[in-house]
Amino acid sequence: MEKRTAMKTLEISSLSLVDNTCSKRNSGNHGSNDSTSPSIILEDMSLYYFRQLATSLQDHDLQQKIDHEIKMREGTAKLLAASKHPNQMLEAAKNLLSSNTRIISYMTELQKRKTAEVMGKNMAVEGNQLPCRATVSLSDLRIPLMWKDTDHFKNKGDYRRYAVFCLLKIGTEIYDTSMISNVDRSMTDITFDDIIVFNNIPHDFDCKVEVFCHKLHEDLSMANTPKKLRKKINDLSGSVGRSVGKRLSGLNDADIIGNMVLGPKFEMVAKGSLSLTDVDDSVRTFDLTLETTSDGTIHELPLFGHYCCRLAALPLCLVEPTVTGFLNLQQDGEDDVSKWKRYWCVLKNLQLACWSSPNDVEVTQPLVAIPVTKSTQICDADPTTSQRSHTFHIKTTDIHGITQHTLAADSKDDLSQWWDGFQQHLLDQALWKHAVEYPMDVKQSSVRRSSVFQRKSSIYDDTPLIEAPKRASLVDLKVEDDQLNKMLHTLMGEQKEIRGSGTFRQNSTS
Repeated sequence: MEKRTAMKTLEISSLSLVDNTCSKRNSGNHGSNDSTSPSIILEDMSLYYFRQLATSLQDHDLQQKIDHEIKMREGTAKLLAASKHPNQMLEAAKNLLSSNTRIISYMTELQKRKTAEVMGKNMAVEGNQLPCRATVSLSDLRIPLMWKDTDHFKNKGDYRRYAVFCLLKIGTEIYDTSMISNVDRSMTDITFDDIIVFNNIPHDFDCKVEVFCHKLHEDLSMANTPKKLRKKINDLSGSVGRSVGKRLSGLNDADIIGNMVLGPKFEMVAKGSLSLTDVDDSVRTFDLTLETTSDGTIHELPLFGHYCCRLAALPLCLVEPTVTGFLNLQQDGEDDVSKWKRYWCVLKNLQLACWSSPNDVEVTQPLVAIPVTKSTQICDADPTTSQRSHTFHIKTTDIHGITQHTLAADSKDDLSQWWDGFQQHLLDQALWKHAVEYPMDVKQSSVRRSSVFQRKSSIYDDTPLIEAPKRASLVDLKVEDDQLNKMLHTLMGEQKEIRGSGTFRQNSTS
């Protein structure tokens, strides 16, 4: 009992550490020493606890990710301490911040999974279906700048320069863009060529976009690494008096590295959020929330308050089969055994595609393609009027009218499998909404390029003045969603009856 109480106390204390770490990182100045300090992120006991927690949950993937990021962070800190070139220091500081962010995310996810295990929320309920997942890509990211007239057009004012990069997050998947250096008043926007791809993403995802910035100071670059900082302190110690100089020169490397006085500090200057409603095949504009400094002022980087990007999603139901197997399709509408033809059928991409054999799937077009969309109705056939068992109807309404297909499974188990598949396919359409209307082009991840980036064009040249026409009105989408919800309720009701008895009842869904 005492051991269990001690473990519970350890879990609570570690959870508090994660909460405090996240709150410190997300509030105030992200460029302070806290944002990159290993002592703030993890203590030795907490690190041991989370490793043991991952082991107890048998989550080897998260455990490996945590160990990898810890090694990356330690190596990056050493590299940053030894760096002399400004670009190396900027890149190392950026990587250090990214590693810290990932570690915090992994620890938080571990704590959530442990809580779910204790509360019993991770137990699956038989019969419940979850929507498919998707591949999500973010590309064409641009952030417009709003310089004053004297800065941009008249080439006057302070010649400020910045280094900027973004962190993109969905759950524990965290990616950083390449860093754009020397952002100055000659640039009207910051353009990132990166293509970020997230895999296995749920429909209710929240993609966070965080913009980090560091103001470049050429005159202070000599004091940006611990070794140079120490030399500068020693040089100055003789001119500030014996008492103060002795204390300054008494600082050792452990004090410097322990407090992470390591080169440039990046601050989060703005953030945005994207969800399923923002998925589109073209570039769109979104709002940026500007962050304030500790004294309540806006950061110096003249952000316009908006950003542009293309957020595409490709649900797996469009590219992977929901269910496959043999079905018998009735020909010419005649209820005659000789008029039935056997097909190999694949439910994928909003249709039931039929081939003569499984070998034809990869080499030929389907012989028959039956739409399975929001306007599709599926019901079981009346066994008293049908000569074949395990028969059901698929009725589709389109601009050409109503088309009905009658199919039959080979057995009750096969029919139940197909029923589950149709229900799953309609559930995917209901929750992924417009993202399943057609397969979007999800671009491949880009190869990292040099951080010194020259802007190719201006965002003002590429932004259209007229919005593209909508694919469907809100009223049409509402009607289609109502039809789909009705169809889902029908399938779930008939699914219970199929599993509960060997006979089927006639059911109309019109």
